[in-house]
Amino acid sequence: MIDIHCHLLPQIDDGSQSVMDTLELFKEACNAGFTKIITTSHYISDGRFVTNSYARQKLINAFQEILNEQKIDLELYNGAEAYLSMDLPELYENGTIPTLANSRYVLFELPMSQKTLYVENIINKLEELGYIPIIAHPERYDYVKENINEALKWVDMGAYLQCNYGSIMGQYGGHAKKTIVKLFKENAVTFLGTDTHRVNTNYTNLKYAINEIKERIGAERFYKLSNENPEKIIKNETIYRT
Repeated sequence: MIDIHCHLLPQIDDGSQSVMDTLELFKEACNAGFTKIITTSHYISDGRFVTNSYARQKLINAFQEILNEQKIDLELYNGAEAYLSMDLPELYENGTIPTLANSRYVLFELPMSQKTLYVENIINKLEELGYIPIIAHPERYDYVKENINEALKWVDMGAYLQCNYGSIMGQYGGHAKKTIVKLFKENAVTFLGTDTHRVNTNYTNLKYAINEIKERIGAERFYKLSNENPEKIIKNETIYRT
């Protein structure tokens, strides 16, 4: 499997807070069945989490060396989960925020509770610049829980949806679980991600979520969301909706 959403790099966001935790998280990911990880620590341009692409890549290179030395079969790639802002397209264009695995694909999140009026403008602008937008965990947004047509509208505009494995197990509450089920039924989900922040959480409990998701959408569809489509990001290939 390939994880396209996780917070494993140390001390640059609210995820891992130490080198030792990061190494443990990589081992957990490997044990859970992941062979490739696109690291997506937060980028929030208000000053909280603003580690740039170059600094992230230096960390990734250092950890990749350690993984290789320890013979841990895991390939790391640069990326970010950016928070929606008016200057998001420019931050990608000037290289401040990394795209996913140096591809055309970009991952960003929206406010959890307050609907943002300009999200459609950002999607359009990103697409005009040649990027492929991926919206993180739509099942967690209050306005999508109330009406999944909000998320389906983004899909109609050309954006893709990445849902969290843990949502199917109620990790983010019952409403988020109901919403991911609805999105699965609409065939609106293109990627799965763990959104892992801490040791001994998402990766160690992943098998239960995988079993539940397979029961909902079948093993073939699960493979597409967890392996095939993420691999197309890394190869910078087009994903055709089915």
